[in-house]
Parts: sequence; C-alpha cells; structure tokens
Amino acid sequence: MQANAQQAIRKRIGTFVTVLPVIFVLILGGCKSNPASAEDDNDNGNDTPRTSVPAQLVGTWYTGTVSSVNFYNPNTGAWGAPSGTGLFYKFTAEGYYEKGMLMQTTLYNCTSTVHAYNRGTVTVAGDRIVLYPTYGRIKSVDNCVEEFNYEKADELKTETIIWQVGRDEYDVETMWARYPDSDFSAFHRP
Repeated sequence: MQANAQQAIRKRIGTFVTVLPVIFVLILGGCKSNPASAEDDNDNGNDTPRTSVPAQLVGTWYTGTVSSVNFYNPNTGAWGAPSGTGLFYKFTAEGYYEKGMLMQTTLYNCTSTVHAYNRGTVTVAGDRIVLYPTYGRIKSVDNCVEEFNYEKADELKTETIIWQVGRDEYDVETMWARYPDSDFSAFHRP
C-alpha cells in the first residue's frame, strides 16, 4: 500500500515537475506556434524573423543556478551535468538567441531532472523581445518513474518577452524580463 501511495505521489510530483519548469520559466505565456519544425536535422533559422539586438542586451543572462557553459551541445547532442535550477538567455548582436532551462527536484530519494534547450532568431522592438525558436530539445531523467525518462524534440513556440536593463539594489547590471501576463524576473550576467 505504501509503495502504491509513494508511486502515486511520485507520479503526481513527476507531472508537476514536468509542468513546473514550463510555468517557472513562463514558456507558455503569450506563445504562438512557430511553423518551424523541431526535428533534429532541421534548423530553420533562415526563415524566421530577425533584427539586430541592442548592445545592452547582447550577451548571456541567467537567473537561478544554471550556466550556459557546456549546458547542451547541439552538434553532439551531449548535455552538461545537471546541477540546480535556473534559466539562461544568450543574445547575439546579429539577432540570434539560445535559451536553456534546468530544474532538479528530489523527494523520498527520487530525483527528477529536466533540461530544456532551444535556439533561434530574435526580434527586438522597444521593450519587446520575440523569440522564434528553430531548434529545441528536452531531456527528462527520473530515478524512480521510468515514464519520465526521455529525450525528445521540443515543441517550438514563439515567445514574447517584455524587458528592461538597469541596476539592481546591489548595483549589479540586471535584465528584468517577463511575459505579458506575469511579473518581472531578474537576470544577471555570469
């Protein structure tokens, strides 16, 4: 009975862990489907909108305890070692971006880890950033619930983000970012 109860709790938590990162990073907020495919061999970066990115936004921004260094290598398919929970954005001046999310939770000696990575093009107009993903992968690892172990192509969704850059209360350069129907989150440079 206790094993069944733990399995039910684990399954519920696993579902929550699968959904929470999406909510946590507000992936679904204000999204529209991108006609680009998420297939492994299909990188449709040439047919999605792209503008230059303001200098103050160019570079890597992170929140939580995730790093863009060795997070995911799209050439080899290798994921970095999991550690912590967080999100990063990396913007280039030419209008490209990368985004990575990592979330780990542990309960009753069961650990769930979810990585999500996508890249694509970006447009910036005023305080609005629109991400057009052209490639994405998700990996989930769970040492207790077999069905939560998978790696697959991510569903590509266009995201609109409202942003501003300034200094936080510690005088650290900060990008505040939010989806149209959410609160701001603070992102810092590595």
